[in-house]
Amino acid sequence: MGSFTRAVEVLNRWIRWICIVFSGALFILVIAQILFRYLLKISAPWTEEAARYLMIWMALLAAGIAFQKGQHFNIDFVTNRLPAKTWRKVAIFTGLLTSIFILCIILWGVPFAILGFFTISPGLEITMFLPYLAVPVAGAIMMLNLIVYLAGLGGAKGKEGPEDP
Repeated sequence: MGSFTRAVEVLNRWIRWICIVFSGALFILVIAQILFRYLLKISAPWTEEAARYLMIWMALLAAGIAFQKGQHFNIDFVTNRLPAKTWRKVAIFTGLLTSIFILCIILWGVPFAILGFFTISPGLEITMFLPYLAVPVAGAIMMLNLIVYLAGLGGAKGKEGPEDP
């Protein structure tokens, strides 16, 4: 499992850099939109559309990385009060439920992305396959990181989770 974890960590490093580049491009596109609209009085819908697609990709890729360390949004008011052993069991159970949901995202996201081949975006005039592809790709990244997280929970002895009361 160590080589799998290292491979996922390398993937996560690449994804972090991709998110940084997308964030910078998003900033430039929004500034360009402002300049086109208010200074040059020119409509440039492609900047808004490109910014929207970059935001979608960036948010979904970053959400996938959050699964590796269990940093994704959760409500832990009750589970933080559980003993470490019980907390670990609950975390593994919810992780398995989450994996079913992510599997559905991947399995339904692929046909949806393929369907996007036949639709052209109005501003950029690209196939919608590229924006729609973000869903199954992010789902796969979420699944890989969730596997690493669950493996860490299963192998950890008292390292993770809240302290025993």
